[in-house]
Amino acid sequence: MTIDDLLLLTDGLTVPAGTGVMMCDRARIAPVREHSIDLAFLIAGTDFAPRLRLTRDRIAKATADEIAGIIRRVARRAMGGGWG
Repeated sequence: MTIDDLLLLTDGLTVPAGTGVMMCDRARIAPVREHSIDLAFLIAGTDFAPRLRLTRDRIAKATADEIAGIIRRVARRAMGGGWG
């Protein structure tokens, strides 16, 4: 997976939230040193803007499903839920 793929994956990614679904929006990626990136995104319709740091090596070796799972877990925790 590339950094560009990561942006496309995050923008519009759905997150189960109780009986509804939330959506990730406006993802931004910032380099952190040479080996990591900071990923920040807004959860549409909320004030929640989770951030996470991933190594470039982890992104390169991961599948889209693996990264989507990580982003969904971070989003759920940011919203204070243990949903789905």
